[in-house]
Amino acid sequence: MQAKADNRNQFVDIMRGIAMLLVVLGHSMTGCTVDSQRSFLFNIIWSLQMPLFILISGYVTKYSRPISDGKGLWKYVKRRTVAYMLPWAVWSFVVRGIIFGENGFLNVKHLLWNMDSGYWFLATIWTISMIFGIASFIAERLGKESVLKKQIVLLGCYLAGMVLLVGVGAILGLSFFAIKLTLYYMPFYYAGFLYGQFDDRMKESEIGKKIIDSVVAICFVVWLFVILRFSLYEMSDGGFAIILRAATSLAGCIAVCGLCRGIFSSKMGTSCMGRRALVGSVSHALSASQLDQVGQSADSVQSSRAKHGSGQLLDYGGTYCDGNSDDKPKCRDEIYINRKEKVSEFFLWAGKQSLEIYMMHGLLLNIFKSSVAIQFSSIEGYLLTAGNFALTIGLCAVVIRLLNQNFVLKKVLNIR
Repeated sequence: MQAKADNRNQFVDIMRGIAMLLVVLGHSMTGCTVDSQRSFLFNIIWSLQMPLFILISGYVTKYSRPISDGKGLWKYVKRRTVAYMLPWAVWSFVVRGIIFGENGFLNVKHLLWNMDSGYWFLATIWTISMIFGIASFIAERLGKESVLKKQIVLLGCYLAGMVLLVGVGAILGLSFFAIKLTLYYMPFYYAGFLYGQFDDRMKESEIGKKIIDSVVAICFVVWLFVILRFSLYEMSDGGFAIILRAATSLAGCIAVCGLCRGIFSSKMGTSCMGRRALVGSVSHALSASQLDQVGQSADSVQSSRAKHGSGQLLDYGGTYCDGNSDDKPKCRDEIYINRKEKVSEFFLWAGKQSLEIYMMHGLLLNIFKSSVAIQFSSIEGYLLTAGNFALTIGLCAVVIRLLNQNFVLKKVLNIR
């Protein structure tokens, strides 16, 4: 957990945004078309969406402060409960139940034993975070003198929490409070936490980077090999199927995170005739006054060429290039960078607003739902799904913006 918004790990938010958009796309497919679960696209989405969310949630524990005393544990429990269970209660009972009149969300017993009909993810992530927080507290108290001992105690307590959940599920049923789903996703949370502990150290050395690249490549091949041959969603809940699904999803999440890190973290240098490019290319070598002179020279060159017609000036993304020169490829690189930044900003927005999108997208979905059953694997099905997805995301953005204008609604509905 980051202390300040400015210190947020933007790549983590981007990955969270990708996961959230996959959730909306998957629900768009199943909500407005039929037989979409049998498609290869849905197989990809289902193998990644929630496992990626849980994995990221475990990873960001690296930013949390150690829980070393009872006061810290109480603050942790209170903060996580307010963050997860308050939105669950408000959106389930007040929004879905009272305002939208969905009776199932006012029946507490039905809701507790059928969490997957509503906001089960919040119940699951709350339960996992409670077990992990208590395990961290015990490990911090018992393993102070040894990092290895601390990790062993933490893992032991975490596994004990899973056993406790199995016991509760045996008595009340695995459907109670999404215990079945919680048990399935707990290994993903721990895997994210474990990677977060060694991530920075691995990147510090060339050998570590090569190991990461190798693991990402292997995971990508394994993930692709399995999803091309098995429909993970339609597999039974037998032991082999559960292990195969979990292993495939974990491999897919590792592959996607590794590949996307290369896409969204890479930097490209450009050199165009515009003032911005000239100033940027010499900013480390010249003083502020010299930078102004360089910028003014660039502006005068552009004005002179435009005035005397000595070559056509082309505008590429706000930076001018001489149409008769060899600068156009460089400027196209800048266009590519600008577009990539816009895509990154979109995913970043979806990541920062992932909770809000998760809570409200179900209410906005199926806007284009047809009274006639439309097969997903058809032109009509593709267009319907794409239109519903785009409209849902757009309406989520509008609603979030509107709710942000009112302090009371913003607080009650947990809008950030």
